[in-house]
Amino acid sequence: MKKVLCLLAVVAVAAVSLPALAAGPSDPTPGPTSTGRMPVGIGFAGTEETTISGLVVDGDGTPLKDVTVKLYIGGLLIAESVTGTGGDFEIIELINYGDDVTVDLWFLPSTPELVMENVLLKESSSAIEHGLYSRCVSRVKLDPIVDVIVRIVDLEARNERLEEQGCVG
Repeated sequence: MKKVLCLLAVVAVAAVSLPALAAGPSDPTPGPTSTGRMPVGIGFAGTEETTISGLVVDGDGTPLKDVTVKLYIGGLLIAESVTGTGGDFEIIELINYGDDVTVDLWFLPSTPELVMENVLLKESSSAIEHGLYSRCVSRVKLDPIVDVIVRIVDLEARNERLEEQGCVG
C-alpha cells in the first residue's frame, strides 16, 4: 500500500543562512542508490529494499525540477536524488526496519527564495523520548513503497497552515 503526504514549504523573505540549515543532519558522501537488489530479510525487523518516490510541486501544483532530495538514516546521508522536469524523484535503498534510528527526507530547492522541507519517515525511540521532532514536522510511515508529495508555497500560506495546526501562536 502506498502512503501519500502533502506538505507545505516556504518561500523565505531572507534566505541568506538557509544553505547551512538545509544541509540536514550530516552530509558525508552518499552511498550508491541501490537498484535491482533483493531484500536481505523480509518483515518489519529485517532489511528490505525500499522505494521512496514522489513529486515536488509549487503552490499552483506545477512540478518543480532540480530540487535535491536527501535520505538520511541515523543522521547519515545515505542517498540523494534530484527532481526531474516533471518534479518527480525516486530513491531505492536497503533499509533495516529493525534498527532504532530516525529515517528522514530533506527537500532542498534549487532557488534561494524557497526553503527546504523535512519529512520524517521513522523516528528513533531516543528522538521520541527527548522530543527532538516537533509534532508539526510532517510524517509518513516508512513502508517498502512510500510516495511523498511536497508542495512548496509562500510564507503566508505556510504560516496559515502552521496556525491551523496550532504550531504558531
